Amino acid sequence: MAARTKLVYQQHGELRKYLSKVLSISPVSTLPEADQSLLKNPSEEDYALITDETIFYVQGGGQPSDIGTIEPASSETESAPVFEVSSVRHPATGGAILHFGRFKPNAGAGSSVFQVGNEVQQTIDAEKRDLFSRLHTAGHILGLAINALSREGVLPALIESKASHYPDSAAVEFGGVIEGKHKDAIQAKTDEFVKRASKVLIHWWPMERLLKDCTGVTEGFEIPDGEELGRVVEMEGLGAYPCGGTHVEHCGLVGKIEVRKIARSKGVSRVSYKVS
Repeated sequence: MAARTKLVYQQHGELRKYLSKVLSISPVSTLPEADQSLLKNPSEEDYALITDETIFYVQGGGQPSDIGTIEPASSETESAPVFEVSSVRHPATGGAILHFGRFKPNAGAGSSVFQVGNEVQQTIDAEKRDLFSRLHTAGHILGLAINALSREGVLPALIESKASHYPDSAAVEFGGVIEGKHKDAIQAKTDEFVKRASKVLIHWWPMERLLKDCTGVTEGFEIPDGEELGRVVEMEGLGAYPCGGTHVEHCGLVGKIEVRKIARSKGVSRVSYKVS
């Protein structure tokens, strides 16, 4: 079993290139069935690459994974095929992150290109990372704006439940009814929070403080196995969430957050949004 992959992006979200070492390279068909199922319609050309460290965001927390390339770092192998990363996922068990992808041009056996211990250059798609980071921060700003309106009595008592920060389905959900007439108030409060341009800070807090000072802590929340501190993203002066995602440096960098629609079903309100 490969060792745990260090998630470098959790401490250094600004990195777009990074050197790491290969721990293993395997055809997806040789993985346990639970891990094979993480990739849709895998073929014989698909491989799973594990490295000791990664700057690729791992899909989860409502945020899609990064895509990009991994290639040999040595100048002696400049002509080697490039591994194009299409998806990055947590395995069913353990902490060895799976970088799914294919070699371009097709190099046949992946082990002929990457061998254990090889140093490789990771490069993520910067444009997509920036968009995903803006969307994730925007979702937290929107959630904090709705919570603030609830405390002010503009909205009824609400319980934040979950969120999606995907470009085509970005939304925050709350237990409780948010009527459509409040859309303008939510938009105004969101605009106010963006305009403040509050710093976005990363903290590592013990569970006691996390439960006390964070918004959006759902029932059953736990710090990952083997960890004593939980990662927290704070919009300074606005609030904080337990969060493993990537974010912009301050709230003003999300751009314009447009509150698109308020949908209600079975006591749950879903507020969708987009950024521009």
